[in-house]
Amino acid sequence: MKMRLSIRLAAGILLLAALVLSAGGCQKTESALLSEYRSMTEATPTEQGLTDAVSFIDTHIADVSEEGASRLVLAYEDYLLRFLEAGEAPDPEASVSDWFLIPASSEADPQRQVDYDALLDRYGDRVSPELRELFVIKSLETSEPSTVDAEILRTYPDLLDRALKAEKLLKEHQSEDAVRANSMEYYKNYLFLLLAGSDLTPVFDYDTGLFSPEAKEAYEDFIAAQPDTVLAGVLTEYFGYLNNVDFQIDYTDPVANKVFYDTCDYLIEEALESF
Repeated sequence: MKMRLSIRLAAGILLLAALVLSAGGCQKTESALLSEYRSMTEATPTEQGLTDAVSFIDTHIADVSEEGASRLVLAYEDYLLRFLEAGEAPDPEASVSDWFLIPASSEADPQRQVDYDALLDRYGDRVSPELRELFVIKSLETSEPSTVDAEILRTYPDLLDRALKAEKLLKEHQSEDAVRANSMEYYKNYLFLLLAGSDLTPVFDYDTGLFSPEAKEAYEDFIAAQPDTVLAGVLTEYFGYLNNVDFQIDYTDPVANKVFYDTCDYLIEEALESF
């Protein structure tokens, strides 16, 4: 009797071990999961595809590393942006918030945008710190855009703060990937707004040709507060140009205009080469 009990117990242990090994063998590797998701999101975006893509992340994000989680979320963002770019209106009955989309504000303005705050709330603790910071910038540009229709809507201190966020990202994230490419693009755009302004919000007044006193004060304060940044170095060189032209430009002088924009382009390229 004892012999039979021992045999049954041993057989049970072996069966349990076999089941555990079998279950472990069926678990997909991170590489396999990322490859499967890449195949899903490289296809033409559809509403069902969005639903499936979100479900995949929710199911598997805990099974991958921080880098793997970041790649999943970035792939989904790209898929979602391509869906929006296609211009097809989602089914009115669809719950677009489940896809991390901000619902259209009205029928007159049907444009939808990515809800980066919602993405951060759901996946922020799984992705890299750099991706979190990039999505913070993107969230700001979604809810409080720097420009609309060639008009700067933010204050100069706000633009400086956003440029500094992008600069820190570029210093911290050295990998040549979407995070770095996006950060570089934001940094370049902020530099242009700070140095050259926009069509409807020039740094030199169209009527008087005088440089913006608000910009001058903000830039001086930034240089004093953040002297070791690339941005402070750019602004310091920029002030060299401004001093040379006595903080005024003649818009009717084509040479003066060319020198101004050439100076802005040079300073921007010099800044980008720092990273």
